[in-house]
Amino acid sequence: MNLGNKELWDELKFELGGMKLNKLEGVKDKKLLLGAGNRGADILFIGDDPDLYDDEELKVSLGTSGEFFMKLCDLADLSPEKYYITNLSKCVLKWRELTGNEREHMRDYLDMQIAIIKPKIIVSLGQEVTGILMGKEIKIPEVRGRIHSYFGGIKLIPTFDPSYVKRTRDASGRKAKPAIEFWNDLKMIKGEIEN
Repeated sequence: MNLGNKELWDELKFELGGMKLNKLEGVKDKKLLLGAGNRGADILFIGDDPDLYDDEELKVSLGTSGEFFMKLCDLADLSPEKYYITNLSKCVLKWRELTGNEREHMRDYLDMQIAIIKPKIIVSLGQEVTGILMGKEIKIPEVRGRIHSYFGGIKLIPTFDPSYVKRTRDASGRKAKPAIEFWNDLKMIKGEIEN
């Protein structure tokens, strides 16, 4: 990340830190985080799961979807140096819990993150995120497994929300269809980065 981008990032982080979210009043963990990982990475994972990371250093809590996701990325040889992870809401809330005005602000933050990071690939984790990025209602089984185009020549790869994959795998085992498809998507992402 060049110096100009670092200054922009610091400004973005400062602005986010000053934002007030109605539903965070009285919540123990009020911190707002832009995301975690390598800001110079080729892969940007975008989710709607507050458990994907606990801090900017990719720390995760044991037993969470974040720990599950990081382990699968490691197994697929997608090391933390290769990606950055962010959430739509930038906090412990889900996207649907934000007000319309708060969503607009968070979407602006996301667009600025994408512009600064300049990823080659955006991986949308789940139906909510994918629908927002594609600008239409979607169903993940209908769009995953393929590469779509995003603005600026960025490849968009939709896949399942890791928390959903973890729940189905916990309930049905490693052979659960979403778990197998999620694994195949991670391998596809790895292949795209190597090309």
